[in-house]
Amino acid sequence: MIITRLIGGLGNQMFQYAAGAALAARTGQALRLDLTSLRKYKLHQGYQFDQIFAGDFQTASKLDLFRVLGFGMRRGVRGSVTPDPRLPNPQTGPKIRQPSHNYWDGFSALSGKTYLAGYWQSPKYFQGAEAAIARAFEFREDFTSENAEIEAQMAACTSVSLHVRRGDYVKNANVNAFHGICDWPYYRAAMAHMRAALHAPQFFVFSDDLDAAKAEFGQGADIIYVTGNTGAVSYRDMMLMARCKHHVIANSSFSWWGAWLARANGAADDGQIVIAPKVWFAGSPEPMEDIYQPHWVRM
Repeated sequence: MIITRLIGGLGNQMFQYAAGAALAARTGQALRLDLTSLRKYKLHQGYQFDQIFAGDFQTASKLDLFRVLGFGMRRGVRGSVTPDPRLPNPQTGPKIRQPSHNYWDGFSALSGKTYLAGYWQSPKYFQGAEAAIARAFEFREDFTSENAEIEAQMAACTSVSLHVRRGDYVKNANVNAFHGICDWPYYRAAMAHMRAALHAPQFFVFSDDLDAAKAEFGQGADIIYVTGNTGAVSYRDMMLMARCKHHVIANSSFSWWGAWLARANGAADDGQIVIAPKVWFAGSPEPMEDIYQPHWVRM
């Protein structure tokens, strides 16, 4: 059995699932999702896979955790169990803690029952399993009437999603120190690149701080601000991102998946342009290299 720990926002959880699903498929084992950490995680929207996506997602029971971790676990919140943090976390044995922000070569050698603890933010972790991951992440619901109108506009033009991620990246000092934010010159340069490379691009701006984005970008004829998808339905922004042909992403796994899903579901072809910030984690001593797709433009 493979168990992968889910933590963080939706995009982070998608990376964690993708790595676990690829490992489970390669080794012929069942995959279970450990939600223990999410029960006390107050940021973002918690666990929503069953609500959002079409895949068959199985959560880990206490017995599942015991079967994989044995006595290397302790009682967690709300009567659940979780790996005991006092125990060592080597890159061998059933509990595997991600040793690097970049791809870890040892992942390909994993074969037995495994508990994955990490973020696994690289497409290399699910290389070869892309079709299955795309099927699992098909959206369950149809567009609302308001979003259906936006999706129709996207289909009829040279659509470019542009994601301005601020929120806790700005408000939380610790988060800001590690993640940093994409500054406005990055977005200006990315928009200029798109206007030079594409015929009449139309920018669809997604943000958790639309007032700041509007103050910066103004009301140009080629800019549409996407509103209304907040709180528990924030994932609808990703649904729309995945319908755009081209993308300007933030240093955010949310818009990373919007761009990836667009190509996976056929909204974008081999001519897709994705612009990504060249610095992903501002506070990391290790440059983030393996999160990028080969054809992406880094600015």
